[in-house]
Amino acid sequence: MNPELNPQQLQFLELDIPTLMSKRPPVWKHPHKQAIYDRMLREGGTPQGTLRYTRWNLVPLAGEMPLQACVVESPAGFYRYAESGPGVWHVNFADPRLFAAYGSSLMAQDEWQALEHPVLGSLREALLYDEHPALTRQDGVSTPVLVMNAPRQCAIDLMGDPRGDGTRQGWRSLFCRFTSKQRNLYGNAFRDASLDEVMAATKVLSPVTHTNLIAISAPTGRERYTQKQIRDILETAFAGFRAAVLESQRAGAEMADVVIQTGWWGCGAFGGHRVLMALLQILAARLAGVSKLVFHIGLDADFHPFGEVNALLEKLVSGNQVSVQTLLDQFTDLGFSWGISDGN
Repeated sequence: MNPELNPQQLQFLELDIPTLMSKRPPVWKHPHKQAIYDRMLREGGTPQGTLRYTRWNLVPLAGEMPLQACVVESPAGFYRYAESGPGVWHVNFADPRLFAAYGSSLMAQDEWQALEHPVLGSLREALLYDEHPALTRQDGVSTPVLVMNAPRQCAIDLMGDPRGDGTRQGWRSLFCRFTSKQRNLYGNAFRDASLDEVMAATKVLSPVTHTNLIAISAPTGRERYTQKQIRDILETAFAGFRAAVLESQRAGAEMADVVIQTGWWGCGAFGGHRVLMALLQILAARLAGVSKLVFHIGLDADFHPFGEVNALLEKLVSGNQVSVQTLLDQFTDLGFSWGISDGN
């Protein structure tokens, strides 16, 4: 790949995790989140290690670019954080203000991830205290943030997924659903749930596991997507994914070991088009040199457009070289339209 297309670091910090969480503890503004954090401290203790934070610029894509082979999987369910290592990354569906609502009553994907990895709240507090930009988007341009080695201190089943694999079939799943009081706690439902419900859905992890994160913010819009918006999405995903490849290599991972776990980025509160957002993430992964993209489709295993995604991909892309402008023209001509926010 042309080195000129590699994003460059705008910020870099390495922080001792116990010191960070002691000096800049997370600030929880909802009692349920404070209670979960207190339980983590009681049952799991303070994690150790070093947190690596980097923030990257966005490089405009142009001309002919090589397309790498990339395995794409689309399992049912949500992140399970089963894989770990320097080449494994999970996308954080970020706000332009990094982890801005982590302590609030909201519990969408970004906040869910931050509560399971409370060091992310400490990171935000430290950046603000030292007057560093805590942003994934600045002046209308994406600046992806990567966080390496974030301890995952608890696992929270917000969606009532008893089997933990995104499926609801079978007598065991039905038995669990009808004999437990757990309900969907995602998004705004979290603030209205009882503490008993929240605690029943929470498991403290001891020992902790560690996660690498790519925080990227999706753009918003109305009616038909413009070519500028489509370019923004592709370049944002490419910059975040390519930065993950570079960070993986720095940490000693081979190209063949770079795996990105993602999902319906920008398709919830922002009302993004599922087919378009999946297509652009797959293309960004192939352009960035990612070896495998794991696209988690949620619990609606019978309602996902991956057949349409694959058919369009075969129609639009052939060979191992693409013209960025031609791709953008084709996507624009398809007339994708923005959807409606899901309220979370």
